[in-house]
Amino acid sequence: MPAASAARTGRDRVAAVAGMVSVAVFAAGQYVAPALVWPEEQVGGVQRSFYALYEGRLLAEAILSGVAAGLFLLFLGGLWSLPERDGGRARPARVAVAPGSVTAGLVLLQAAVLAALVSLRGSELDVQAQGSAWAARALFYLQEAVGQVALFPFAVFLAAAAVSASGALPRWLALAGAALAVVVGGLAAGSLAGLDIGPAGQLVFLVVSAFVAVLAAGVGWPLATTAGRREEAVR
Repeated sequence: MPAASAARTGRDRVAAVAGMVSVAVFAAGQYVAPALVWPEEQVGGVQRSFYALYEGRLLAEAILSGVAAGLFLLFLGGLWSLPERDGGRARPARVAVAPGSVTAGLVLLQAAVLAALVSLRGSELDVQAQGSAWAARALFYLQEAVGQVALFPFAVFLAAAAVSASGALPRWLALAGAALAVVVGGLAAGSLAGLDIGPAGQLVFLVVSAFVAVLAAGVGWPLATTAGRREEAVR
C-alpha cells in the first residue's frame, strides 16, 4: 500500500472511531440522568431537592454531551475528505459537514446551558419559597429550545450524509438514512408545534444513533459492497 494511501486510511479510521464513540457517549449522556422537570410541573416546590439529588448525574450528562459533540466534529473532519463517485469524478463529501457542525455547536450550547442550570440549584431554584427565579426559568426554556432547534440541522446532516457518502454506504442504507432525515425533520417540526413526541422520539433516537454509527464505521472500514468503488475513487 502506498504511503499516501496508508496515511489516508489511518486518518479515515481515526475519524470513524471518533464518530462511533461520539454516538455511544452521547447516548450514555441521554440516559445517565432523569429528564429535566419544568417549573410548572413541580409538585410542592421540590425543585431544589431534585437538583441537589441529581446534581452529579445532570453534570455528567452535560459533560458527556460536550465530549460527544467534540468527537462528532472530529468525525466530520473525516467525512469532509471522504471521496465519492459523481459523474465519473471523485470529490469530497463536504455537503454534510456544515449542518453537522451546526448540530455539534448546538449540542455544545445545550450542554453549557445544562451545566449553568445545575449550578443554579440553590436559592434561585427554591420555587416553594419564592417561585421560579427568572434566570432558572430562562435556562429551562433555553435548554429545551436549543435541543429542538438542533434537530433541524441534524436532519439536514442525515440527508446530506446519506446522499453524499455513497462511497461508504450501500445504496439501500443510504436510502434508509434519507428516510430517517425526513422522520427527524418531522419530529422537529412536531416538537416545536407542541406535540408530545416522547415515545416516538426515543425510538427514532435509537435508530438514528445506529445509522450514524454505521455511517462512521463505513468511513474507516468500507462495507464489502462499496469497497471497490471506494478504492477506485481514491485513485
